Amino acid sequence: MLDQISINSHSSIRVKADKIIYFDPFRIEETTSDADIIFVTHDHYDHYSPEDIKKIIKDDTIIVAPKVAAGLAVSDFGLSSDRIVVANAGDTLEVSGFPVEVIASYNPNKPFHPKAQKYVGYVVTIGSLRYYVCGDMDITEEAKSVSCDVLLIPCGGKYTMDAYEAAELVGIFRPKYAIPTHYGSIVGGADCGKIFEKEVKKTSPETEVIIKIG
Repeated sequence: MLDQISINSHSSIRVKADKIIYFDPFRIEETTSDADIIFVTHDHYDHYSPEDIKKIIKDDTIIVAPKVAAGLAVSDFGLSSDRIVVANAGDTLEVSGFPVEVIASYNPNKPFHPKAQKYVGYVVTIGSLRYYVCGDMDITEEAKSVSCDVLLIPCGGKYTMDAYEAAELVGIFRPKYAIPTHYGSIVGGADCGKIFEKEVKKTSPETEVIIKIG
């Protein structure tokens, strides 16, 4: 199930649907020039990476990003206004036919991703499923209100939730599927995914955990 989703590394997600969709492309090994849409959650180097975007962008790629990263994309790639979408928390958008909801993404009690920076996550409806890509965050009131079928959630700790906190949030969402991200390279041990899977069995036993890293 969900074979159309691949994780290159960390939080670098690719979804093969009617169009090719990337989230926070990072450590891309091959030049494919195949991205129809690139969603960026924030401007940190492991989420907005110009050298990796260059490997997947093509002449009609649309980049969706919060203001701070959208400005970088315009200057780095010279995008015209019809190819850049500025995403603000609370927005409801349609991007190339895909419904998109923009969710605030931040650390309530850590300095790494302050709410004032207006970083975001995305709920994208692809086919019959709602995919929530959280971005870098801890448990927030905004996140608790999200409804999704497929949850791609950070669990590496320090800059984001750890595996136990991520499993707690899954217990609130109770999605059909949960895919742990943001571990195994920059932060979070290689076993974070397995710990998350074990904990989700306690918080939301009906959720199927799919490990895509490691």
